[in-house]
Amino acid sequence: MNIIRGRTDLNRKILFLAWPVILEMALHMFVWVFDTAMVGRLSAEALNAVGLGGQIVFTLTAVFAGIGIGAMALVARHTGAGERDDIERVASRALGLSFIIGISLAVTLGLFSRALLQSFVKDAVVLEYAVSYMKITSAAAAFMVPLSVSGYIMRGAGNTRTPMVIAAIANGINVVGDYVLIFGKFGFPRLEVLGAASATAAGQVIGSAVIIGMLVCGRWGIRIRFRHMFRLDRDFVRKILHLSIPASMEEFINSGSRVISSLWISGMGAVPFAANSIAVSAESISFMPGYGFAVAASALVGQNLGASMKDDAENSALQSTVMGVLFMTATGLMFFLFPTLIIAIFTNLPDVMALAVKCIRIGAFEQPFIALSMVMAASLRGAGDTRGPFMVAAASNWFVRLPLIYMVVYVWRMEVTYVWVATLIQFVVESGLLTLRFLKRRWKDIDLETI
Repeated sequence: MNIIRGRTDLNRKILFLAWPVILEMALHMFVWVFDTAMVGRLSAEALNAVGLGGQIVFTLTAVFAGIGIGAMALVARHTGAGERDDIERVASRALGLSFIIGISLAVTLGLFSRALLQSFVKDAVVLEYAVSYMKITSAAAAFMVPLSVSGYIMRGAGNTRTPMVIAAIANGINVVGDYVLIFGKFGFPRLEVLGAASATAAGQVIGSAVIIGMLVCGRWGIRIRFRHMFRLDRDFVRKILHLSIPASMEEFINSGSRVISSLWISGMGAVPFAANSIAVSAESISFMPGYGFAVAASALVGQNLGASMKDDAENSALQSTVMGVLFMTATGLMFFLFPTLIIAIFTNLPDVMALAVKCIRIGAFEQPFIALSMVMAASLRGAGDTRGPFMVAAASNWFVRLPLIYMVVYVWRMEVTYVWVATLIQFVVESGLLTLRFLKRRWKDIDLETI
């Protein structure tokens, strides 16, 4: 009876941490769809420019916000150990470092946005739109990195609801700003692409100001002290970079692999490229529950290790994995049984639909392996093992995914559905390697004070 009750309590704890993250992801997806729909009413050039500019800015922001993963692991450990002063010091210094990184990124992108885009864009109209979009949104990167890191800090302390609320505020501003500024409503000027950029920047800046204000007030479980923010002693910087650089490189490898794959697939023709893009968009819906359970696993593993409850840390990771796999497998069944209904949300072009339906059906078989990869990797990161997921990501992308996709596109010249078979193989390999590393249990003995 006690075992059953203990498992029920653990399930509730996992769900309590996971559901706000899932809802937060849903909010981000809604805004992405809304942005695309609004800008898509302007012109194809505007849509391409915003898509490319946004991908560059948000990808680089995600890479450099990787210090938040290291901060989350440290905050979770100190939370489990009940070390309040250490939580404040880590959180304050991590936030100070995030501002330094964010400002550096904003200045770099602002200065080199045109040179960077010229290497990708040949259309003069698209180039000018994209440069304008990037100059505005890159300026907001000075706040986007701290916003992301603040969310990681709160999740490490077990607070996943506040980042969800902040996402609702930031995305709400973005949506309203899109409508008002893109089309010039309620007396505002019609700014089109500049309006889309301004709305995105405003949402991120205001969201950052609100969450940092909450951290300064300290009423949501964790307090930032200004006197600690820029006291970046050598030991702290070494520790946070030791944890965060592998996580940032993992994000860079995954993003880079997706970009390269997309460029290769674009050479297969307009219909295969469109079908693949739509299927990827549809599949991204399934990532929301996986990411939610991954965050729950990461926080609980770190907190339990901080409290010296190693078995509870392992049980939290395993139970989060089971729940994530079940949820994403259910989504996979929907992809397999009702692919036409799902794809019809995104397009009504017959040729594109027919091919995208085949892709998403193959994607259905990826779901349990994606869930396993996401939660296992997050559990290892929560324990402070950020190198393991990085090495697995490097191996699965550079030695499985990209070689197979290259062969499909350029050597065997198969249809785009076989690209999805290649990614299925990648996720099988990746989930297997991560599970093996987790089951070795070396992560239980990582001492974050001595790294």
